[in-house]
Amino acid sequence: MDPQIAATLVCGLLIAVGMAGVVVPVLPGSVTIAIGLLVWALALQNTVGWVVFAVGMVFVAAGMLAGAVLTGRRLKERRIPYHSILAGVVVGIAGMFVIPVVGLFVGFAVGLLLSEFARRRNFKDAAGASA
Repeated sequence: MDPQIAATLVCGLLIAVGMAGVVVPVLPGSVTIAIGLLVWALALQNTVGWVVFAVGMVFVAAGMLAGAVLTGRRLKERRIPYHSILAGVVVGIAGMFVIPVVGLFVGFAVGLLLSEFARRRNFKDAAGASA
């Protein structure tokens, strides 16, 4: 099998997993798509690969930005203080090293929940606010 065809198949699989990850938050969506596009562009080593990579990265960046803005709005609507968000970010960064691939997301959720629990002293309210 031609190496470019094999790379295209592997990268197509990575992009499919990434698209599933956009819907199912357990899988890393946008990052997997970006990696798949980069590997494909490197494997093809031509203008088409790099143009597809650049266009794909614009969409990936737009999706990640939209997700961050919408998450920020939801947290503001629920009146989550900045120190709770900061706790989520710190625990999320630590989670990247503890749980590969999904540690950032799991860590952020756990950090936010723990910070809200410390603030509210009620697990049900903290879970509702951080969900």
